[in-house]
Amino acid sequence: MELVFNKGYICSGCNGHFRKRDASFIYKRSCICKTCYSRFMPYSKDMYHEERDGMAFMAALFRYREPYRKIFLEFKFNGQIAAGHLIGMAMEELIKERDAFYDYQYLVPVPVSKERMNERGYNQSEILAQYIAKGLGIPIRDIMIRVRNSLPQSRIMHHNRAKNVKNAFDVTEKLNGENIILFDDVYTTGSTAMECVNVLHNAGAGKVCVVAGAYNAPVYVDRTIYLN
Repeated sequence: MELVFNKGYICSGCNGHFRKRDASFIYKRSCICKTCYSRFMPYSKDMYHEERDGMAFMAALFRYREPYRKIFLEFKFNGQIAAGHLIGMAMEELIKERDAFYDYQYLVPVPVSKERMNERGYNQSEILAQYIAKGLGIPIRDIMIRVRNSLPQSRIMHHNRAKNVKNAFDVTEKLNGENIILFDDVYTTGSTAMECVNVLHNAGAGKVCVVAGAYNAPVYVDRTIYLN
């Protein structure tokens, strides 16, 4: 039994040990087992559309629920880069089924600040975007920078999120009407995505749509917003 475990893979969702045949995705010695992957909830094949303030639409791949949420948080905040690659593989598999991106030329990941990059050592959206770009067969154009280190959106009340990221982004190149896919790791209120969309339009982009790794759907109760 010990020999099997030593040669097996550890699931980032349940921490169980699995053989290759029992894993849906494998990265180095980590995996997402078939049971955990079966619990991933794709947002919907029809996607979530929201035409607003110049954004063509938003397409979310997964719902921000367990075990996806656990694996993602390990990746984003606990330095478990393998977990991010595993989620990216799942995204690549799912994005291949979507046909709404045929006239988009580039994929642009939402940038992190220099402070956050130094703290984590990587941009989680950039790693995930590699798999989205591969699934769609389009290149990444890393032209956005974060010029202001705002507080993490997860720590900000929903009504203050737009203000928190106002003027936090810039574009390093002039665009000439190209249609761009903006990739964000998690979409909740859309404040970060919309600020980036506006910056891209101001730089000369054509259509801009947003692909989110997961949609953390807000729940409204008596006009108060609660994040699931």
